[in-house]
Amino acid sequence: MALPQIISNTFGPQLKTIPGLRSRSISGKRMKTRGQQAGLATVNALMESLEPVPQHVVLLGRCQDGLPFLMSLGDPELGAILIGCERGFGKTHHLQVLVDSAIQSHSPRDLQVAVLTLNSAEWSRFADQTISGKYLLGMAAWYDPQAEQLIKNLTELAESRRVGQRRGPDVLLALDDLPALHDMSWEAQVNLRWLLEYGSQSGVWLVATVNAEDASDLRYWIDTFRTRIVGQVGDENAAEILSQQAGTSLADLAPGEFKAWTGTGWIRYTLPLLGKVNMLEG
Repeated sequence: MALPQIISNTFGPQLKTIPGLRSRSISGKRMKTRGQQAGLATVNALMESLEPVPQHVVLLGRCQDGLPFLMSLGDPELGAILIGCERGFGKTHHLQVLVDSAIQSHSPRDLQVAVLTLNSAEWSRFADQTISGKYLLGMAAWYDPQAEQLIKNLTELAESRRVGQRRGPDVLLALDDLPALHDMSWEAQVNLRWLLEYGSQSGVWLVATVNAEDASDLRYWIDTFRTRIVGQVGDENAAEILSQQAGTSLADLAPGEFKAWTGTGWIRYTLPLLGKVNMLEG
């Protein structure tokens, strides 16, 4: 199966698109010079290096040339997005970078965020009232009944949108530690599986994390993700499952280093630190 393309930022006066399933050009966005890019290490700084910040994009990281690497939300071809790597190599931080940048590039009337996690303390900065009042649709532990209700609500929202009802903001659902879904009820798992397959068609975007050691046991779920982001993976079988490609070299990636498929090849990049969340006026 061909993987969707991701927008890459190449050095020059405009953002460029890399050929893939669909062209997603964003014109008129000026880049700061390579010298001005030097030393950027936070989400906030990388996003502000774009003049102005493109709408409806999320930041993946910083490429080896120092420029931001972006992904455009809004195309159902992306489907659900999976971030996979060895334990301790940055999958949760990557998910937080993506959420942080999404908040910076969207107004609350265009995007709402929901989070399911096993460790709410890791997400405390996103539960701040100044953010939750505008952007946060919900945050719950996987084992909390609130999590199943959230999934049910989003399933109903997506289904109603498929028949032309209940428009409104897109939703970004962050699923940290995907294996935790096995502790949910059968109904919740059915709803979640449906969202992974069809949510993007209705503006409900799912991004999940998984440890490489769990890849073999999660094939049923992993196969629903159309877009793959991968970090360090030592086991060849796990690397193939997570990347959807045989022979993908992932063993040499350091903590905080990831690769994403662009439609023609893999681009390697490094995660920035979480920066200050600058909210757009809603």
